[in-house]
Amino acid sequence: IECVRSRKKEDLNAPIEEGHISCTLVHLANASYRLGRTLNFDPVKQEVIGDEEANHLLRGHYREPFVVREEV
Repeated sequence: IECVRSRKKEDLNAPIEEGHISCTLVHLANASYRLGRTLNFDPVKQEVIGDEEANHLLRGHYREPFVVREEV
């Protein structure tokens, strides 16, 4: 939280990408568990290969005004 407030990279406890990778693994495990099947993830495209149901789960459902646009 201090890093968000200060906006200083030096205040990070770890690289941002490491946090992204860690969270992605947890979300993939959760989706796999809920769907009851193995998921094949494409790290370049950041999506599950050939499984729209899993991709839909991973995108999440947001309510206004906390919507995340498809293109940021």
